[in-house]
Amino acid sequence: MKEILIATEKDIPELLNVQKTAFMPVAKKLNWPDAANITETLEQATEAFPHYTMLKMLNDEGRIIGMVRGKVENGSLYIGKLMVLPEYQGQGIGTQLIRAIEKQLPHQRAWLNTCEQLEGNVYLYSREGFVPFKHEHINDHLTRVYMEKLQ
Repeated sequence: MKEILIATEKDIPELLNVQKTAFMPVAKKLNWPDAANITETLEQATEAFPHYTMLKMLNDEGRIIGMVRGKVENGSLYIGKLMVLPEYQGQGIGTQLIRAIEKQLPHQRAWLNTCEQLEGNVYLYSREGFVPFKHEHINDHLTRVYMEKLQ
């Protein structure tokens, strides 16, 4: 049985590895080698960690296979860094993590962003009740879409 727990500082190196492993195929697909999820350093991850609540999903062996982070400001929950290792994708883990962070952090509105070109991500978030509210040009071939869900 997979378990979702609050991550601790000792998890940061493994969380960063999951992030990079999960995002590498996306970065290749989008031809985005300098994406922050790929270039983030351990020092940067450690510095950011205290500003968020980070949840981790463990497999049966206790290995981190997915993660999500969030923080609430003025009643608005920002959800970020939803990552699932490639071999565990398509099993509902991302959905479980989104629901867990929403339950963990009370809010009136939740929001997140993803690349519009990642149709699977947009579909997942739409299925969970998120709707686009803003688009932002990243470069010649990438558009960031901001999505929100009101409670």
